[in-house]
Amino acid sequence: MEELLFQKSFYQVWQLQMQAAAADVQKLDRKMFKDPSLGGVLQSISEKYKIEVARLQGEMTATRRTEERQRQDGWGDYRMMKTTWLDVSIPFVGEAETLRIGPSSMTLLDRRATIGRNTLTISVTDDDRADAAVQNFKQMVEGNLQTLRTEYERNKPQLEQAIQQAASQRKAQIEAEDARDKGRSFRVTN
Repeated sequence: MEELLFQKSFYQVWQLQMQAAAADVQKLDRKMFKDPSLGGVLQSISEKYKIEVARLQGEMTATRRTEERQRQDGWGDYRMMKTTWLDVSIPFVGEAETLRIGPSSMTLLDRRATIGRNTLTISVTDDDRADAAVQNFKQMVEGNLQTLRTEYERNKPQLEQAIQQAASQRKAQIEAEDARDKGRSFRVTN
């Protein structure tokens, strides 16, 4: 299914990532906060939310197809006309979802694409301008991905901070609960 690329806001996606990471910390068992391996567990949560921004790389391939559509001819009449298209597949590595996330400043694309697991496919008319259209599209996508990669690297420390802050808050909460539980006339089981 063709779609416009880079439609989701990086800021919103990033906030959701940080909230999900903090929620994972909150879900940890109480005993984990007294365990010396807590740092490793927090690091694994950080790795879980690591984003690998897509990189276009590899050989592009194309398949040719002919489509018949009703179009207006030079005299204003509508006729069934055949158009030959090239469906160009551009391979990439990284997370496909990053092709949907727009950096804060980017080049707007006027062409829709189909995002596969490891290919990005666009359709261009099979004419003399096909190669230039593909190269122009590819250049704009690469520019947006590079900007997204830079923005992600700049914000990555915030994720670590959010995880550490959530762990500190949870640990303080557990310690406060344990202190209250010591003064109770009944035993609390967790």
